[in-house]
Amino acid sequence: STMSGIRYVKPADRVEEQIDGPPGRIAVARDVSVNESETFGASIGTFENCEMEWTVLYDEYIYILEGHLDLETKDGTFNMTPGDSIWLPNGSWMIYRAEYAKAVIVVHPVNWRQIHGYD
Repeated sequence: STMSGIRYVKPADRVEEQIDGPPGRIAVARDVSVNESETFGASIGTFENCEMEWTVLYDEYIYILEGHLDLETKDGTFNMTPGDSIWLPNGSWMIYRAEYAKAVIVVHPVNWRQIHGYD
């Protein structure tokens, strides 16, 4: 719910959007989007039996909540487990790989989709 600009999200209120798969599944539930912020976005990402190559079009921070996420980058592969985090600058190439992981994902700028013509 939104209260005077504040957005409070309960787990049951999150709406996931699948962004990759099948095979596998990558989904994000955007807690903070362009509807709430002009600067950054924050999501809960779920990765299941997936492998996705991507070059980020924004600065990205990932914090692992559950499971195990392997991030292959040009600087090596990071085997991320709960409590681990990583910051990836704009333009970073990577491959996300996971059997199962859940993570907090923060991106800046929040409107990268509009900037790069994805909306």
